[in-house]
Amino acid sequence: DPMKPEPTDDFYERIAERLKALAEPTRLKILHALEDQELCVSDILTVVGGSQANVSKHLSKMRASGVLASRREGTSIFYRVADPAAFTICRTVCDALEQRAASEHQLLKSVAQAARKATP
Repeated sequence: DPMKPEPTDDFYERIAERLKALAEPTRLKILHALEDQELCVSDILTVVGGSQANVSKHLSKMRASGVLASRREGTSIFYRVADPAAFTICRTVCDALEQRAASEHQLLKSVAQAARKATP
C-alpha cells in the first residue's frame, strides 16, 4: 500500500521491548500462571519458583512493557495479563516449533528407513 506510512524506529523499539518482555523462561512461566487468573506475588512465586527478588524483577519488566498490569490490595500486589496478544505470540511460536519437530521427525524416519534398506 503506497499510502501506508513506514514504521518509525520508535515503533520498532516498542515491538522489540514487548518481545523482550516474553523472551525469558521465567517470564513465560509467569505468563502461563496468569493466563486465566490474577495472582499475588507470593502465589506467582509458588508456581514459578525462584527468589522473590528475581520474580519481582521479571514482573516489573513485564508490567513496564505492557504485558502485565497490577493492582495493590492492602500489602499485596496482584498481577494480571494486560495484553492477551502475548498468548497469541506464544501460541504462534509453539505451533512453529511443533511443525518443525514433526518435519525433523519425518526426515529422521526417512533417513533411518533408507539406512535400513542400504544395509545388507
